Amino acid sequence: MGRPKDTGRTAGAGRGAEGGRTVGIKDVARAAGLSITTVSHALNGKGQVSTRTRERVRQVAEELGYRPNPAAQVLLSGRTGVIGLAAGHQSSEPWERTYRPYYAAFTAGAMVEAVDRDYALVVVPVGPGTDLWTRIPMDGLIVVDPVAGDPVIDEALRRGLAVVTDGRPIDPAHAELPYVQSDIVTGIGLVMDHLHDAGARRIGLLSGSELDSFTLDSEQTYAEWCTTRHLPAAVERTAPGEPARDAARRLLATRPDAVHALNRTYGEAVLAAAQELGLSIPGDLMVTVMDEAEPGTRPTLTTLSLDPRRVGSACAAALIGRLTGAEPEPVTVPSRLVPGESTQRG
Repeated sequence: MGRPKDTGRTAGAGRGAEGGRTVGIKDVARAAGLSITTVSHALNGKGQVSTRTRERVRQVAEELGYRPNPAAQVLLSGRTGVIGLAAGHQSSEPWERTYRPYYAAFTAGAMVEAVDRDYALVVVPVGPGTDLWTRIPMDGLIVVDPVAGDPVIDEALRRGLAVVTDGRPIDPAHAELPYVQSDIVTGIGLVMDHLHDAGARRIGLLSGSELDSFTLDSEQTYAEWCTTRHLPAAVERTAPGEPARDAARRLLATRPDAVHALNRTYGEAVLAAAQELGLSIPGDLMVTVMDEAEPGTRPTLTTLSLDPRRVGSACAAALIGRLTGAEPEPVTVPSRLVPGESTQRG
């Protein structure tokens, strides 16, 4: 959190340990026998104050029960001590099933990291029809799955906010922003190798219409894997607003013996379409999905976990680092394959 600028005026106040009396910086200065400016510098880490004086001031402040006033600190420093998380991924499929497990873990990781660094985290709604996030005071913003010409990033930068993205920005105008990304290249390779080792030779990919780095990198890595092994590639994208099951039906019409789906809803759509066609899982069709596995799906799906808790923590750390003057380097978080019943043949 930024330090208050010295103005020679009271920088904050707190409740005294006795009788509930408010203790101000003037009280600390009087008790320490120092000027208000010197005490302000000592408490806020500013100015040329000796270590001995600084320790003395802090000891007196503690004995008196002095606590800085957050509102005053905001006014003096221009910092709120709040960072935002904008989860604006849009989809026609139910958000609760598709993205909740990822965002829940991501938010938990970001929140713990923020609190550990004396920041608060607020999740803000973004997307068409809402500008609520622009009215919430904050110092910086984490943007999940940035797209080309991302209006949230553009507005955040216009407002002077620090920005970090979950996922590599694909817009050249945002190329200099710090970001955290999951290791999609390795992750897709793990999935494809797993299916290939289980006997699959016609592996399809059920993708989406969102042109973010996760989708684009997944499709590119999949295509390169198929080319390297001289195997046919079959990518089916859901159209905007289209039920995922329709896209799954089209993909299964190509008769793959395995399908990787880029999120939980797509995976469930593949299972439903396979049932319509009388295909058994995993006997006739193996299925994998990018997901944070939760109990309840049968057969249990082989999943590619992107470790969203760690990604969220890394995003918050990078954003707060930028607020404190650092220049964070891009971070890549390893992904891992979690085998399930949907690929266990024989």
